[in-house]
Amino acid sequence: MQAGTPKLAYLSLLVACNLGLAMPVAGQEQSAGQDVEVISVKGIKSSLIRAMDIKRESTNVVDAISAEDIGKFPDQNVAESLQRITGVSIDREGGEGQLVTVRGMGPEFNSVLLNGRMLATVGDPSSMNWDGTPGGRAFSFDILPTELINGAEVHKTQSAAVQEGAIGATINITTMRPFDNKGFQAVASVKAMYDDMTGKTKPQLSGVVSNTFNDDKLGVLLSFASYQRESRYEEANTAYYFKITDPLDGQDYGQVYFPRNYDQIVQNEDRERTSGTLVVQFAPHDDLTITADYMHSNYDVSGRQDIYPSWFTPDNVRNPELDANNTLVYADFVDVYVESMARQSDASSTLDAYGVNIDWQVNEYWHSELDVSGSKAESDPGKGWSDVVVGRPGEFSYDRRQGQQVPTMTFDPLKAGDSLTAGWTSLQGTELDDEVFAVKFDNSLVVELGPLVEVNFGAQYTDRTLGKVYGETEGPLSWIFADNSTRIPLPETLFRLFDADGFLSGASGTPVNQWPTFNTDEIMAYLSRDEVIAMLDDPEAARAVMSRNGFGRVLDQSAYEVNEEVTAFYTDFNFEGELNGMFWNMVAGLRYVDTTSTSSGKQIALLDLQPSQNEPNKVFAVYSDDYVPVEISNSYQDWLPSLNANMNFTDDLIGRLAWSKSITRPELNEMSPLTSYGDGQIDGLSGSGSNPLLAPYTSKNLDLSLEWYYDEGSYVALAYFNKDIDGYLGTSVVPETLVLPSGSYNYEISRPVNENNTEVDGYEFAVQHMFSSLPEPFDGLGVIFNLTKVDSQSSEDNLPLIGLGDSQNLILFYEKDGFQLRLAYNNRARFLQTKPVTSGSRQRDGHYVDDYKQLDVSGSYDIDETWTVFFEGINLTNELTVKSAEYANQTLQVIETGPRYALGLRAKF
Repeated sequence: MQAGTPKLAYLSLLVACNLGLAMPVAGQEQSAGQDVEVISVKGIKSSLIRAMDIKRESTNVVDAISAEDIGKFPDQNVAESLQRITGVSIDREGGEGQLVTVRGMGPEFNSVLLNGRMLATVGDPSSMNWDGTPGGRAFSFDILPTELINGAEVHKTQSAAVQEGAIGATINITTMRPFDNKGFQAVASVKAMYDDMTGKTKPQLSGVVSNTFNDDKLGVLLSFASYQRESRYEEANTAYYFKITDPLDGQDYGQVYFPRNYDQIVQNEDRERTSGTLVVQFAPHDDLTITADYMHSNYDVSGRQDIYPSWFTPDNVRNPELDANNTLVYADFVDVYVESMARQSDASSTLDAYGVNIDWQVNEYWHSELDVSGSKAESDPGKGWSDVVVGRPGEFSYDRRQGQQVPTMTFDPLKAGDSLTAGWTSLQGTELDDEVFAVKFDNSLVVELGPLVEVNFGAQYTDRTLGKVYGETEGPLSWIFADNSTRIPLPETLFRLFDADGFLSGASGTPVNQWPTFNTDEIMAYLSRDEVIAMLDDPEAARAVMSRNGFGRVLDQSAYEVNEEVTAFYTDFNFEGELNGMFWNMVAGLRYVDTTSTSSGKQIALLDLQPSQNEPNKVFAVYSDDYVPVEISNSYQDWLPSLNANMNFTDDLIGRLAWSKSITRPELNEMSPLTSYGDGQIDGLSGSGSNPLLAPYTSKNLDLSLEWYYDEGSYVALAYFNKDIDGYLGTSVVPETLVLPSGSYNYEISRPVNENNTEVDGYEFAVQHMFSSLPEPFDGLGVIFNLTKVDSQSSEDNLPLIGLGDSQNLILFYEKDGFQLRLAYNNRARFLQTKPVTSGSRQRDGHYVDDYKQLDVSGSYDIDETWTVFFEGINLTNELTVKSAEYANQTLQVIETGPRYALGLRAKF
């Protein structure tokens, strides 16, 4: 007993020393920020073996992907590669992987690091939505070229050394460094990508040059990647089915599921991404390595949507027919406009990331690492995306009685002498700016205190600021032409016939194949003429706006930004030993995190409420003439314990047990400081806003797994996981008291609040087998199969979490004598994408993404040691993305992106 006292005192001293550190975060042997040695062997098998070794040797639950060679990642998209990992699913945009869900936890619940560092992110610049690209914590992977990536690790359990912020998983992406492969290395690749939807072929180029000098004490690496794609996707769209009790054609049907609209959308896009990295490494002696790196990526997207839109209103319905679920499946619509719509966009986003790392083996026992990094991401909508509608009076019918994915729309054809008139006309777009600065300081101390063999400790400081500015055409210009008492006719010369022949060829139903289309810039130019403005009911109002900005975007003065400062300290204790001849190891740790957020912006302020002179108990709001600044700060502290224990029952059989507490902070765009306050009856005052005082989601996590590594490159793994999550966001009405000059007033404010509890559990199963024992040539065969089953329970309702769904992967591969072939099948089961709307006049059920399957193929042949020819095929069977509401026949979206094929040549020197 006396011998134990010095040990406890010594450990207490280490903890006390750690809490006294003034610098920032963590690195342990298998932490998310640690470099993994790269063995200079190429190919599918060697890549899988390296990834398996990372999984096997890790002290926590990790799955990994390794590049097959310098500049050669398994898929053309990082997200597409990650979905091959057990428990990982992806969301696609334009047929490309973009966002990642892990174990049912959506993109905002997963942290993405580049070389162990947080990255700024602004999402897809091409987003043509009413609110543009919202910004948040979800990282958009399509800005990262795979040619610059060395590997990726998905940390499914927490340790104190791993940066906090992920209830789902921490994904660490590593880029190439010159000391990974010493000496001169050069790789160049050229690829032609054919898009089946457009019939166009575009080039993709990449190159890596690396060399070491001065007896390998100095290394320099340069990489470059250029990506171009001309794409097309087709979509049948119903925004939602809302629940109404209005009579239809004079008859009461009770509660009816009523489609909001039906749009046919053809989108053509040109995407161009240019990326590059520069890495310099210097090792003045064997114990010290200094690395400086910089990465730049620019993503330009220009697009156009040609849309046949139909807007449905209950008052215009005649001859309605409903199905057994009381869903409207047929109707004639009278006294409506038969319309055409077009959108045009020219947007871009950039990412710049830099870092300096000092890695120092102080002595035989002490390893220290200091890392300073920063990144900045910006999204620029250019002049904004246009939204222009033209139309003519008429009638149309809607028919979905056969349950088809695409309804039959019948409408009066455009006849000679008919003229199209001006409708809604606007420009809009969101500017986003996300900036991150971080410093972290990691230490590893080897000790000899019985089973305690190593202590890792460190600290981290992170400063992140997200700014958001939305802009749109100044009112009333957007709607003044549509609301005019007499619609403004447009010249026939502004229009041409759009041919959508073959629209959604893989879907059931009879789509509209032709409708008028136009150039939105030409429509705006025509409507800007003074002789056209003179035809308006209120021409002076339009002239006043035209003189200031025309149809150009006016930035919203209620823009806001959210700053978040995080300071963290951590300690991990590494234990190991033997029990009955079985090796075991355990990492027990604690991470302390202090978070301070400051939300600042401008808004029209409520100055006072004045009583009505004519109506008792009614008040009218008195608002400020100008926007006034508003700033709200919030701070909270979290203690995050973790335990990762592993037992080697045999040399090849490993059991793992992990328990941890983790957090995910609220989305930055939920933390706006702006609140709107209304007026009206004094006992019914209400308002709405975001919530800068939101607390983080907290989760208690349990993981159990068993892994059997029965042969080289072959293993079987079974895992169970459970997450008990508190603080899940819901929208609630919160009572607030405002003290104004005329008195105190009670308001009911609708805000996002931490109010729900959710439990997620599931299991994962994975098999990887290489048939190396078969006779030639079959010894080059291999197979990977994995599946994830996941479920959830919520205190709010019986609905699953957003993004929660089962998934399966099956990969067959062959590698022999310089020939490689890989066939990959992925399936993601139906999952909830948006929650129901249960209040207001437009209540609706949740929206789901139906089962989605995709088959991809890739292969290559090594002509010699220098030259390799390769090919790729993506979405070979042209699968459709289908979204629906509660009932399967309530189809919301059917999207076709088509297959893509690539042929390329690669050279390594």
